Amino acid sequence: MHGKRERDFVMPKFFVSDRLKQGGTATITGDDGRHIARILRMGPGDILEVVDSTGKQYSARIRDCSSQGVILDIINGCTNVCLEPLISITVLQGLPKGNKMDKIVRMNTEIGVSRFVPVITERSIPRLEEVTRNARVNRWRRIAREASKQSGRQHVPEVYDIIKFNDAMKLVLEEKTHAKSRGRESLILLPWELETSKGIKCILKEKPGFSEVLCFIGPEGGFSHSEVEKAVRHGANLCTLGPRILRTETCAIVLSSIILYEAGEMR
Repeated sequence: MHGKRERDFVMPKFFVSDRLKQGGTATITGDDGRHIARILRMGPGDILEVVDSTGKQYSARIRDCSSQGVILDIINGCTNVCLEPLISITVLQGLPKGNKMDKIVRMNTEIGVSRFVPVITERSIPRLEEVTRNARVNRWRRIAREASKQSGRQHVPEVYDIIKFNDAMKLVLEEKTHAKSRGRESLILLPWELETSKGIKCILKEKPGFSEVLCFIGPEGGFSHSEVEKAVRHGANLCTLGPRILRTETCAIVLSSIILYEAGEMR
């Protein structure tokens, strides 16, 4: 026996919507509050980590656990070390079948993706009713939150409501304009199985200095030719990820990993 497993020494981390300060208090309610009390079996005097609305991380001591929530005393200043990538990555994911989006959100959150935009494309098979859409989006947001806690992130990625492809194009234009107004460079990427001449590494070297990347990922059947042409007109760079065809749930994690590695975020 070697004593406790390594994960037993990892301090639990939770996110709160307020702005915290040393010497102040915070309250965690809902699923997280129940998780602390019932699953982790933590109580008064136990220490955990909390991340506030600005991404600052604090240590906190539990003062009280009740059905109303967990009351915390903030016992030290914030951690100044930034654990978030300097590159902001948005995954615009063609809506896949089944529960594949669960895996996409979870894995890409773990490596540092900033936002997810589920997109209905011409070849997206799911045609969800509004109630089902809302339930799915709420589920993906919970997954992003849990994956952020598990991976030690300081921000929970934003998960947008499901939108249509044309609305995704409008969003891209808005993001480009917004980035430019802040003196930032944005890069739009679209991996396409019919693109064979230019790889992702080549594009990243040709277009240095970007701080935001928007990645279009097709559903199981890929993007249609008309969608690809429209994306190119909106500034998308077509690229290949190699000679092998990747599944839709694999594509985003590969592309995001390459971007972060080339940016020096995965040393």
